[in-house]
Amino acid sequence: MSSKWFVINRRNGLLLASLCLNAVMAGYIATVWMKAERPFEALAGTRIIERVASRLPPSDADILWRVYRDKQNKLATARENYVLALVRPVRLIRQDNLDIDALRSAMSDTREKRQKIGDLVAETFIDAVAKMSAEGRRRLVGGIAMR
Repeated sequence: MSSKWFVINRRNGLLLASLCLNAVMAGYIATVWMKAERPFEALAGTRIIERVASRLPPSDADILWRVYRDKQNKLATARENYVLALVRPVRLIRQDNLDIDALRSAMSDTREKRQKIGDLVAETFIDAVAKMSAEGRRRLVGGIAMR
């Protein structure tokens, strides 16, 4: 009888320890997330827009920001879809029996969602460049070496 009691308590102890470790990890992730200046903004292109706009003449920077704001909802949706898509591969990898075909499919879906963000950022620049001054376009590409 005492050995059965020991096994049950040991199992409960291991479950409790696992729960505590998960809580510590969740707390750590939440702390890092909250300290991040702007989590996932890089995925939506805000940082790219900020860096590029800082190099442009004010009128061209305004054009870039205006075009970006017009696409901001699409970018936010694409970012949310990407973040949600990241969950599936993680779940598959955690399973005891890895389904490699399902993992490939999930990774392909995740990659497509990430590429959608890139396509929207590129579209933002294309639309803005069409409206910029020649000086703004030169400053936009000024630091890129041509070979």
